[in-house]
Amino acid sequence: MSSAPPARRRVAITGLGAICPLGATPDAVWSELVAGRSAVDAVAFTNPATDVPLVIPAAAIPETWHKPLDRDASFMTDKFTRLALMASEDAIADAGLDFTREDRGRCGTSTASCMSGITETDVAFRALYVDKRPKVHPYTLLRTMANAPAFFLSMRHELTGPSLSTEAACSSSSVAIGEAARQIQHGYADVMIAGGAETLLTYAAVNCWKSAQLLAALHANPAKSCRPFDATRAGTALGEGAIYVVLEEWERARARGARIHAELVGYACTTDCFHPTQPSVEGQRLPMSRALHDAGLPPSSVGYIHAHGTGTRANDTVETQAIKAVLGDHARRVAISSSKGAIGHLAGAAGAFGFLVCVKALQTATVPPTANLDTPDPECDLDYVPNVGREARGLGVAMSNAFGFGGTAASLIVAVPQA
Repeated sequence: MSSAPPARRRVAITGLGAICPLGATPDAVWSELVAGRSAVDAVAFTNPATDVPLVIPAAAIPETWHKPLDRDASFMTDKFTRLALMASEDAIADAGLDFTREDRGRCGTSTASCMSGITETDVAFRALYVDKRPKVHPYTLLRTMANAPAFFLSMRHELTGPSLSTEAACSSSSVAIGEAARQIQHGYADVMIAGGAETLLTYAAVNCWKSAQLLAALHANPAKSCRPFDATRAGTALGEGAIYVVLEEWERARARGARIHAELVGYACTTDCFHPTQPSVEGQRLPMSRALHDAGLPPSSVGYIHAHGTGTRANDTVETQAIKAVLGDHARRVAISSSKGAIGHLAGAAGAFGFLVCVKALQTATVPPTANLDTPDPECDLDYVPNVGREARGLGVAMSNAFGFGGTAASLIVAVPQA
C-alpha cells in the first residue's frame, strides 16, 4: 500500500531587489509608483545602417544608477545580465544570506528574459552587416545566451543547486518565480534566487515591437503615452529593468531569524492556445483560477491584483472579462492596477515587477495607481485605481498576472505572513 505524498513545504519571500526606470531599490521604486509618477519619455533610436532615427515612448534607467560589478561580470556579459546581477545581489543582501555558511548544493537560481542579450545581438549584427567585419566578439555567445544571468549568479556564489532559465515572452519572470517556488515546495532546494531582466531599448528590439504594432504613438506629453484600461489607450511603451527575489523554505527562514516579506502561496502556468498574439478570456481566466486552487483560497480572499494591463486595446478588455469570470461579483470589490503607464513594458521582467508590487502592497497596506487612467472605458469597468494610490487596510492576499505572446499565461499569489 503506497504512502501519502509528503506535505508541500511553504515558501517565504525573504529578499527583494530591483533596478528599473523608477528607482534602483525596491523602496525607491515603490515610492515613485505609489505617487503616480511615470518614467516614460520620448527616446530616439538610430538605425546604424541608415542613420534614420525612430522615436518612441520608452522608460530608461539612468546610467548613474548602475552599480559596479567585477571585471568578469562587466566584460563577459550583456546589459540584461548585468542588471540581473545588480538586482539579485541586492535581494541576497536584503535576505541577509551568506552563502559561505550555506549548503550551496541546496541553493539555486531561476532567471528569465524575453529577448535576452538583444543589446549584444544588435552590436553583433552591426559588426557583421554594417561594419563588414569578418567575425563577432569572442564573448558574443556568452553575452547573448538566455541562461547567462543564472550562470554568472551561480558562479559568483558557487551555487550548485538547480539552475533554471525561462523564456516565455512577457510571462517569463512569473514562470521563473513560480518554478523556483516549486523547487522549494517539493524539496529539491531550500533557497532559490528568482526573477527576470530585460533590456529592450536597442534599435533592433524597438523595431520588432514597432513593426508588430504594439507600441503607443508618442503623446504630446510623452509620460502619458501608455494608458492602461483608459478609453483612449492605443498601445504600450517599452521599459528596461531587473527584479529579483529570494525564496526560502519557510521553517528554515524562521529558524535563521530572517525577515519574511510575504509568503508565496499560489502559482499556475497555463497556455492560451487559441492564437499566438491575440488573448482570449479563457486563456487568461485559467491561470488565475488554477493559482487560487493551488493556494487553497476562495476568490473572495483576493484584495488586490497587479494586472498585466499592457495598454493595448485587446489585452485590457480581455483581462477585465477574465477577472470577472474568475472572481464573479467580488471582482467589483477588488483594487486592480497596472504599472506599465509608469515604467513601460518590462517584457521578460514584467511578471517579477508585478510580483514585487504585490509584496510591497501587502507590506504597506497600500495599492498603487494605474497611471494615465483619465477616461474610463465602459468595457474596463472594474476598480483600476486611477492615477492616485490609496490605503488598503486589511489587505491579506494579492495576485500578479502576466500573459505573453505564444500563449504562456501565469499567475502568482502572495499572502501576508502567518505563523
